[in-house]
Amino acid sequence: MHYAISFQSELNEFLVCTPRKKSLKHQLISVKQGLVLVKLGKIEYTLEPGQSFWLPCETLTSLSYTPNTITNIVAVSSRVAGRFPKQAGYINANALLTALLNRLDELKPKREEQIDLLKVVQTELTALKPELKTTKYTQQVNQWQVEQSSSLSNELKLVLLVREANKQLQSGKKRPVVVDSLFNGDDTLFTNLEQTVLGR
Repeated sequence: MHYAISFQSELNEFLVCTPRKKSLKHQLISVKQGLVLVKLGKIEYTLEPGQSFWLPCETLTSLSYTPNTITNIVAVSSRVAGRFPKQAGYINANALLTALLNRLDELKPKREEQIDLLKVVQTELTALKPELKTTKYTQQVNQWQVEQSSSLSNELKLVLLVREANKQLQSGKKRPVVVDSLFNGDDTLFTNLEQTVLGR
């Protein structure tokens, strides 16, 4: 079903990377657990638990959900009339919006009981003031490079490494070449990481 406005909670057990494309709907992404990386232009913005990010319709973006990430997403159809923010960015949800999102999370998947709450959420979304800011964590993620020292957690570094390997494979590089350059030729290590991080 295609709704004018919808709410859904998602658990991504493994790494999920969406292709870079324009968003078809307005989206408010809130992270409950884990980490989401939102790529706008050349920068990937980190979205941690307790943070929310607004993505207007037609925003060119790609998203990376690290393993075991739980998100709540409000999606609004591009056909819905309303003065929604045209700027992407982090938002500070007021007390009302926070309470509404928490209540929607409790009601899932009871669509009928969500409808009235979603109408109020829709109004609240028009008052958002998104702001793009580069946090220290965002800087660390964007500065990460293979085989360079980084203050990121070992777990996240492995996720970024597997993501890079997967990206190279999808671009047409041969598996032995990727394994040699990123995993010192250890295909067993890469296979194990594929199972752990990608669920293959």
